Amino acid sequence: MTEGRRRSKTKAKEEVEALQDLGRRLVGVGNDRLKKLDIPESLLDAVLEAKRITSHGALRRQMQYIGKLMRDVDTDPIQEMLDELDGISNKANARFHALEKQRDRLLADESVITELKNHYPDLDVSALRTLRRNALKEQADHKPPKAYRAIFQVLKNLAAPEAESPSATDGQEYGHEQA
Repeated sequence: MTEGRRRSKTKAKEEVEALQDLGRRLVGVGNDRLKKLDIPESLLDAVLEAKRITSHGALRRQMQYIGKLMRDVDTDPIQEMLDELDGISNKANARFHALEKQRDRLLADESVITELKNHYPDLDVSALRTLRRNALKEQADHKPPKAYRAIFQVLKNLAAPEAESPSATDGQEYGHEQA
């Protein structure tokens, strides 16, 4: 540190806080993903321990400890993984909201079923019309939204990648039991 350049205290504190913030994000990641990361065992144990701590002061000290451990770790792969998880989460949320909007459009206007039929030729129109009718009746009668949720599942299955076989979702997506 005395050879050539010295870091300012402010710069050093910023770096420590950045590592602690990265550690906080790590604590929010699921255990299965954590174990897949290439991080030292001591850091993994510290993160898992932080998940169990409920006391504010103890958690703060644990986060400082995680920050200390992260000084010796290459944080770039961790940062990339966390950014990727955030991106996936944002993409999933956007998809979820788009499906909700489509469901609301379907309930407001029956012609949306025709649009869906044009886009998805395998769509069971009569079952979807029945679900729409039931959902509107449930809303009017202030009943639990069983058909409303079933419509969402139908739309979700339609928008799902074509890798799934259609027979795996037949019947179940419409709220019916398979025999």
